[in-house]
Amino acid sequence: MYLQMKRIPWLLFGFFIHAVGYSQNIVYSKVEREDNRDIIFEILGKVGPHFIVYKNVRWRHFFQVFDKDMNTLSNDKMSFIPEKTINVDFVTYPDFFYMIYQYEKGNTIYCKAVKFDQDAKKMGEPVLLDTTRVILGNNKIYTTVFSEDKKRILVFKAIEKNDLIIFASKLYDNNMTRLDSTRFVTQYNYRKEIYSEFNVANDGSIIVAKEIRAGLRENINEVDLMIFKPGEKDWSSYRLPIDNKYIDEVKIRVDNLNNNYIVNSFYYTQRRGSIEGLFAAVFNKTTSAFRVNFNRLNDSLRSKITSEGQFRGAFDNLFIRNIFLKRDGGYLLIAEDFSSQTRSSNPWNRWDYIYSNNYDYYGNSSYYPYYRPWNRYNNVSTTRYFYDNMLVAGLDSSLKLQWNNIIFKSQSDDDNDNFLSYTTLNDGAEIHFLFIEREKNSQIIANHSITPFGNYTRYPTLKSREAGYLFMPRLSKQTNMRQMIIPCMYRGYICFAKVDF
Repeated sequence: MYLQMKRIPWLLFGFFIHAVGYSQNIVYSKVEREDNRDIIFEILGKVGPHFIVYKNVRWRHFFQVFDKDMNTLSNDKMSFIPEKTINVDFVTYPDFFYMIYQYEKGNTIYCKAVKFDQDAKKMGEPVLLDTTRVILGNNKIYTTVFSEDKKRILVFKAIEKNDLIIFASKLYDNNMTRLDSTRFVTQYNYRKEIYSEFNVANDGSIIVAKEIRAGLRENINEVDLMIFKPGEKDWSSYRLPIDNKYIDEVKIRVDNLNNNYIVNSFYYTQRRGSIEGLFAAVFNKTTSAFRVNFNRLNDSLRSKITSEGQFRGAFDNLFIRNIFLKRDGGYLLIAEDFSSQTRSSNPWNRWDYIYSNNYDYYGNSSYYPYYRPWNRYNNVSTTRYFYDNMLVAGLDSSLKLQWNNIIFKSQSDDDNDNFLSYTTLNDGAEIHFLFIEREKNSQIIANHSITPFGNYTRYPTLKSREAGYLFMPRLSKQTNMRQMIIPCMYRGYICFAKVDF
């Protein structure tokens, strides 16, 4: 599922600069002939003076390094990476980065870390972090998450076995020195229990939500916030007061500045009903107390966000995408209307989409590969993806909904959603939403923005002077206050564009 919480440490709105307009400049990298549809990539961002992209082409792994003008400085294969590498995660810093990767050898999964400099050169040999012996099942065992200040890195695994779930984690600092480890075993019923993504606070605390439902295709009616503090022996569990209502997909955001853990979800007043509004809760780690609020979304908003007249179910395809924190404890929440339709299959169902994968508690990978449309080549059923309007909501420190706004868009494509959805750019004064619009069979990037106070601006669209480049904004990376690296497709090959606003 495409769903991420932005891990950009300066998202706190401390002061606001007046936005006086944007001039746009685009510089493209040259096309590498082997960077075709089979590529998997992640834009790491700016490390030192360079821009770095990780690429995986079949069994080969590369780092491509660009200068400020997107000229290629190096495009070196990493010969030390085994062929059966399952997953890679990255933690980037101003002048170096870590790659944490896992691979299979025999019946064992190995997890290792290696440090690279600003030229993507190794600064030492790979270090073994952990191993796991596996027989059958999912071989993506390890997940890496890190704190907002990147001084705490958590590598954890979650294994289901004999109606038990085993969580084992190791906590490291920014020098990859191990600080703590924990192992937690508990009863697990995959039909009734879901674990949210893991989160790490700046002090190294681990936070995860255990969501409980009555049955396999039911809404959640109980939620426990589970917290593990470094140095302690046991996890602490706190029941969220959801007032006999139902919720789905819990999203947690750590507010390190205010010592809070923010929990958000959509709520329902009836079992398997339609979304009624936004559930918001704050857990203060100092007092161990909750503040909770149910913000009902009114009928006028329902009529604005849908054009099909199905007002009651107007919010039923909304998914929380981003949470941007404010210094005063308030925040901005962004949700997107998403659905899909597959021919010759059951109709779109929110519950099946969210809960169909038993391993959702592993969390999402930190890289987003370019999708390879196998369906078209194998003549199987076609899936059409729909990414439509976005809801932007501003909540204050008391969790009350202060304002809301709708950013209108309508996007769809068959078997490939890489050109759909949106990305955000935070310039310190406002949040910009960049997404593809079609204009006379050509592709342009719309640029809409919202301030922390709900003021809406539509800027001129981003247009390329060069023909033939197709942008993929959702897979982009912000590298400066007004700069992004956006992947593109040019004549069937992948390249990258540096965009200065």
